[in-house]
Amino acid sequence: MTRVIHDSGDDMQKEALDLVSSDVNFPKGHFPDYRIGPNNQIIDPEETHEAVPLKEIVAKETAQLLEQHKRLSVRDLKEKFEKGLSGASKLSEEAKRREAASLDRQVLLKKLRDVLDTLKGRVAGRNRDDAEEAISLVEALAVQLTQREGELIYEKAEVKKLANFLKQATEDARKVAEEERALALAEIEKARAAIEKVEKAWRVHDFASSSREKAEIEELRKEVREARRIKMLHQPSKVMDMEFELQALRTLISEKTQLCNQLKKELAMIKRLEDDSSGLFELEGSNTLGSQLCIIPRVDGASNITNCPIQWYRVISGGTRELISGTLSVKWHAD
Repeated sequence: MTRVIHDSGDDMQKEALDLVSSDVNFPKGHFPDYRIGPNNQIIDPEETHEAVPLKEIVAKETAQLLEQHKRLSVRDLKEKFEKGLSGASKLSEEAKRREAASLDRQVLLKKLRDVLDTLKGRVAGRNRDDAEEAISLVEALAVQLTQREGELIYEKAEVKKLANFLKQATEDARKVAEEERALALAEIEKARAAIEKVEKAWRVHDFASSSREKAEIEELRKEVREARRIKMLHQPSKVMDMEFELQALRTLISEKTQLCNQLKKELAMIKRLEDDSSGLFELEGSNTLGSQLCIIPRVDGASNITNCPIQWYRVISGGTRELISGTLSVKWHAD
């Protein structure tokens, strides 16, 4: 059997109040009106008109979602209240049964005291002392039972108060749930209507823009064709001369293109020959006073450069070259 003590009602009431204050939080009666700003940033008009970084907004929304996930829903809270209400009803029934049992015990104790008083008047000596001791015990038990009855009456009042509180809280939670559901449905319908309106306006605008652009392009084509026709009617010889000039320009551009390609090929060939010639020959000798430098072929089959004009240069510091006059052969004597 469950035992009800003096502080149980206050503890349960405080627990219920803590649940209501910590688990349910409805600061607004509608959904937040966010709007999309530049660079797809979410802006809350109630906080500030300045652009908030997207990273901070995502972090804030994530924290709110985690908090809402941890928080009890209104339906869970209502179920908790209903369980508490049923528990309070059970406690009330148990208190009633205890009160009835207490009344029965009071009647039994009164009958027992009457019997002991009668027995005390009939006995003497040691038995009389035992009867008096039994009467004192019965009176002490009656006092304890009276105190217990007072506690039960107080507990009954507290349980009744808690039951009324839980019943009212359950009704409030049910009303809040219905109001939130109605607000959510209204917001959803409003958002759906706004989306449909925007889509319809966008389709109308897109269709009107495409139709207007097509009409303008067709009008320009007609004007160009009409201008060409008028020009051909009034200046046929000039148009023909311009066509001949365009044809001559096309021919000249084609010839220049061919010449440019030919020059590119020749330039590539000359560059390739220079690279090959630098790899076919090398210098022999040391660059000291009185020594001799000579250009000799590095590989077999290299061309003969004896009859070719040759000019020697001296490379000084800084990478600049200084011409050496009188050196036109494949050999050079350092002086």
